Amino acid sequence: MFKNRKNYILRTLVATMLMAGLIVFYSWLPVFASDDHDEVRDLKNRGEIIALYELINKAGLTEVKILEAELEREHGKLVYELEFLDAEGRVFEQYFDAMTGDPLTEPRRD
Repeated sequence: MFKNRKNYILRTLVATMLMAGLIVFYSWLPVFASDDHDEVRDLKNRGEIIALYELINKAGLTEVKILEAELEREHGKLVYELEFLDAEGRVFEQYFDAMTGDPLTEPRRD
């Protein structure tokens, strides 16, 4: 009887510690996300990238629905990756130079 109670207390303690660790970990995620936002703003202010709305206008994507936009560094170059939905409901993906807004690829069906 005592051994079962000891195991129960130990399992409860371990589960509680794991939950507390997860809560602390996930509470810090917004802090890291805000750092990304600050970095993108700094890149824009230094003229290293164009704003996303400028890219959308320049690329003629004002009539599509943007599903996802990512700013990535590929081979030392900043690149926007856009995933969008056209008027017929098809999903496309396309890469753009983040500094100039020039397309780096043709739209590809995703």
